[in-house]
Amino acid sequence: MKSTLCAFVAIALLLCAGSPATGQQGARVESFTPQGTVKQVRQATARFSEPMVPLGDPRGVLAPFEVLCPEPGTPRWMDSSTWVYDFTRDLPAGVRCTFRLTSGLTSLGGRPVSGPREFSFSTGGPAIKTSVPREGTESIDEEQAFLLVLDAEATEASILQHVSFAVDGIAERIGVRLVTGTAREEILKARYRGPASSAVLILQAERRFPNSVRVNLVWGKGVSSRSGIATDENQILPFKTRAPFTAQFSCERENRQAGCIPVTAMLVEFTAPVAWEQARQVALTGPGGTRWSPEQPKTPEAFVRQVTFPGPFPESAGFQVEVPAGLTDDAGRPLANAARFPLAVRTEAFPPLAKFSARFGIVEWKAGSALPVTLRNLEPQVRTRLLQVDREARPGLSGRLQDLLDRVTGRLWRIPPERSQEILPWLRRVAAAARDQSVFAAEAPGRVAEFMLPKPLGARAFEVIGVPLPSPGLYIVELESLTLGSSLLGSARPMYVPAAALVTNLSVHFKWGRESSLVWVTALDTGRAVPGAQVSIHDCRGATLWQGSTDRQGLARVGPLPPSRDLPGCREGQTNWQEYPQIQALVGLEAGLFVLAQTADDVSFVHSSWKQGIEPWRFRLPHEDFRGPTLAHTVLDRPLFRAGETVQMKHILRQQQLRGLFFVPEAERPTALTIRHVGSDQRYELPLAWTASGSAEQAWAIPRAAPPESARPTPGSCNFVAIWPPLPAVSGIPCRDRPTTPFAFTQL
Repeated sequence: MKSTLCAFVAIALLLCAGSPATGQQGARVESFTPQGTVKQVRQATARFSEPMVPLGDPRGVLAPFEVLCPEPGTPRWMDSSTWVYDFTRDLPAGVRCTFRLTSGLTSLGGRPVSGPREFSFSTGGPAIKTSVPREGTESIDEEQAFLLVLDAEATEASILQHVSFAVDGIAERIGVRLVTGTAREEILKARYRGPASSAVLILQAERRFPNSVRVNLVWGKGVSSRSGIATDENQILPFKTRAPFTAQFSCERENRQAGCIPVTAMLVEFTAPVAWEQARQVALTGPGGTRWSPEQPKTPEAFVRQVTFPGPFPESAGFQVEVPAGLTDDAGRPLANAARFPLAVRTEAFPPLAKFSARFGIVEWKAGSALPVTLRNLEPQVRTRLLQVDREARPGLSGRLQDLLDRVTGRLWRIPPERSQEILPWLRRVAAAARDQSVFAAEAPGRVAEFMLPKPLGARAFEVIGVPLPSPGLYIVELESLTLGSSLLGSARPMYVPAAALVTNLSVHFKWGRESSLVWVTALDTGRAVPGAQVSIHDCRGATLWQGSTDRQGLARVGPLPPSRDLPGCREGQTNWQEYPQIQALVGLEAGLFVLAQTADDVSFVHSSWKQGIEPWRFRLPHEDFRGPTLAHTVLDRPLFRAGETVQMKHILRQQQLRGLFFVPEAERPTALTIRHVGSDQRYELPLAWTASGSAEQAWAIPRAAPPESARPTPGSCNFVAIWPPLPAVSGIPCRDRPTTPFAFTQL
């Protein structure tokens, strides 16, 4: 099959702006940045409407601006019309800078500079850069001290006047006080190893916060720096105070009104950390004065948030949860709900249980084939239905079931090879089965074997019963229990527990390749190859895509199969995602390939989605959707270019085949290369001339004209993307921001 050519190379180019046209109304400052209030300024830039200095030689030219700024910097000309002033650091808050045009300044052509003559900016008043605790924290203390890192020192008077707390439920604002002296030093010592910055502030509210309320720290308009520059808007940091220190009991229950399930753990959870030495004194007392102590954490911890009492416990019994007197949290707060303890709790009877290990599994035929099911607290006999999807009815099979299980009724029937397409629909039906409806609801009663599954140890006993499946084939088994439904469905109706089991002595292995595929059939009991097995490959609709038999090595060599993207989907059923761990093996049956292998007395299958643990990426192999087989790579003469320079490129084209890399046939080689500008979508098409060795050399002169200002990408981003045509179903490759390495290559 002819593969679509998919190869990309993304090229980021640094573009230089062309010289602007000479103004018609005399020289002037066309733009000046920054202006107004701006944070973290590192450079000021002025662009004139016409050249001011000779390009490359500004010596002896009058300085264009008088700079009035407390921060030092270095002036320079970027080009003949652009002047910049580089500050030695990012400017802190509280700085105001003014730039005045020099008197008598003229352009390179002798024109006097007119228009506005003064430009200024300010870095604004002090602002909060970071806080401890972080803004958004929802567990702050009722008397929380806030450590604030500012971008400039603020005056104490302006802080006390303009900083406050807004608390939900309290109408007035709460003022602040500054933490100073020894208390400040202890906090800073816990936070910093060395001396802290002078712009670190610690403050607290003037009153205690309530529990579990929203608190906003309002860094208000008017907070002033030492230079006199004040903030012009509020900065708000949201928080929430922690809940009161309480202890809560919890356990698993069948419903809200029921007691604890006796086989699961009981927990006491705290709303704040508690020292383990205190928490270990929490106790659980039960019938006859029996006392349980908390389970020690697997990892030793000084403070814990909960204590656990592992089950099982006596059923239908009463217990008391006791906490020690004087229990406190890590902040020394006493237990707010201590009056609730000792707390009386109870357990229910052991809940009913009917559980298969999974919705689907494989049972070895020659190793005592029985399907285990765990039962507890159910009816003395559990109604069970059995359906076998098999190649043919085995003589005596029904009789053997009759001997092993009491009251077996119904029959098994034959599904011949030409009807093997029924296996997939049945597996999907099991994956979608709900607990309140039988998986056999649409089947005629006579087609399903029905029997009563006995419980030898009695209805209440916890035991594992084996459902005998003596012959190879796919079985659909379903348990029905009114007791289980009454407990878990909330009404007096039966609950259904289905499972599918493949009884076989065959193991089917499938390798799906682009040019060819392979099926390998072996025996489970000996591991030896199985020759002469009939193999068929189907899509999810049951259509046969290939059929044949295995050779003496147990191998069926399959020709090309459709790629996964060309296969149909079968989403008519709804997968029961609520039980995903139980149906994990059945999730991928809505697509992919189904491989069936049959011998004279056995049947087995495998699905292409069964690959957990053997995914290609684990072995550094391409993903199944790798679109090859054509690969392209471009080598550039250097990694960085400027507008107007020439890019030298060499393209190498190869085709992947089963035996390695080969030259691409001449008819399949692209004849042109399209380069698209990311910002403006402007395209450039270049012809390609391939040599006999599968390479093409090319030179491209980067346009001198820069794209419009609105179309320019951000500094350091990729400017051009080279596209290999044709590109079906491909949206393009995003550039990666790398100022020091502006070329990003992507190879498919």
